[in-house]
Amino acid sequence: MNFPRVLQRLPTTRRTGRLAFVLGLGLAVLSVSSTMAGDPPRQYPGLPEGTTPYDWALEQLQVPAAHARHRGRPEFVVAVIDLGYRHHPDLEGHLWINPNPTRRDAEGRQDRHGWDFADNDGSLEYQGPQAESGYYTNHHVFVAGEVAAVAPDCRLMILRVSYRNHDSWYQAVDYAVQHGAKVLVMPHGYIGRAPGSEVPLFYQGTDFTWPEDNPKLRESLDNAYDAGCLVFSGTADNRGRRVAFFPVASEAVCAVGSANRSGEASNMAADADYVEFAAPAGQRGTTDPGETIWGLGGRQDYTSFEGGCMACSFAGGVAALVWSRHPEWTNEQLRQVLRNTARGQPRDAHQPDRKLGHGILSAEAALALTDEQLARDVRLLADSLTMTTHDGGFRLRGTLHNQGVWDARKAMVVVYNGDPTQPRSPQATLDQSGPELQTRQLGHAVTSVRGLQESDIELDCVGAAPAKVWFEVFCLDRHSPRIHRLAVDLAVPPKP
Repeated sequence: MNFPRVLQRLPTTRRTGRLAFVLGLGLAVLSVSSTMAGDPPRQYPGLPEGTTPYDWALEQLQVPAAHARHRGRPEFVVAVIDLGYRHHPDLEGHLWINPNPTRRDAEGRQDRHGWDFADNDGSLEYQGPQAESGYYTNHHVFVAGEVAAVAPDCRLMILRVSYRNHDSWYQAVDYAVQHGAKVLVMPHGYIGRAPGSEVPLFYQGTDFTWPEDNPKLRESLDNAYDAGCLVFSGTADNRGRRVAFFPVASEAVCAVGSANRSGEASNMAADADYVEFAAPAGQRGTTDPGETIWGLGGRQDYTSFEGGCMACSFAGGVAALVWSRHPEWTNEQLRQVLRNTARGQPRDAHQPDRKLGHGILSAEAALALTDEQLARDVRLLADSLTMTTHDGGFRLRGTLHNQGVWDARKAMVVVYNGDPTQPRSPQATLDQSGPELQTRQLGHAVTSVRGLQESDIELDCVGAAPAKVWFEVFCLDRHSPRIHRLAVDLAVPPKP
């Protein structure tokens, strides 16, 4: 999340250099960016030499490789909800076109590409006293350009909100859902006000608090999730501090952490317990133009930004790219795919990093999943087993690996003293049963295993340890038919 008074301190836009278009970065996704063989090199006014729009950020997200597999679909709509849009020619053909406009302002403008809920008109632009500031001129089109660069064949719905019109936030969310947007990108977050005040508390020197003054927004976000949408927002502010921000921390929102060009937490990344995954944000306070992110500007030029807003919008673009390839997925399934295919997973798969969550998103890894991996597929790693004995029994410890991408919330391991698929008394019948149970369960345990990750498990078993044990591994989650079995020789414990 960014704030105008903070980002106004950004360096002024540089206008130094003519740049050759690099096809390898996949930036031909923007409608006027492609270059045919023999054409003169594409020029980007305002970019430093050697830079192209969103270049290193797309590489970090592995977007160029992903585009060899998929580039989006026109029927897939992303709502970009921000503070004021100015159009850039590179976004020609990328905007959503409302097939049935129902709103019209006093000047006859309809909700053709979206609506300005701050001023309740079709302008989409911020018209206030800071209209010509770099922030209000550039920010909305910059983040829209991020989404278009990642998911070029999807369409962008432009919606404007404002801190001066508190109802505009929930109204924009409701409109997006009602008009078919599946991904909602909200670079900024609503800030609560004191009772009777129209000014956000944060602007009056009070830190983020629960926005009880706007219950309709929380309800709208929850309803959006219930309707099958995914909402993306930055973790908090850009001060590199330990902080929680609402409603970004709520279950209905994907909180995106801020990564720098090196793939580490940015110096402005918020430290929070609810970060889900991360995306490129740049580095604050650097003199190296390569450490910031360069993209579309509101004067039909190119400019730079850093911040959680950038991370949020890139994440929304990755979500749109992947989801448009698999429209049959639920929002929860997509969320698991994004988490579980992220790069740089934390050592503890169940304890995300407080700045980067489960890692930096990978569009290529998410699109490269095979049909075999679209499942819960939990297996016990035989070479991970250790055994200890105690009075009355023994204990087995091992590691489970989920080879499928869906999270297994209840993976069960059962251990037997014989092969559970074979009868010990084959001559027995329904009319004449065999002797007392001979192949018996010795113990079991249930644990969770995230998709494509590992999790440790411990089984307390009764009786003396046999020379050999058999395992069954399966998931208790619904629609999880796979089961794996293996036998392990315990005559010589694999590890002391």
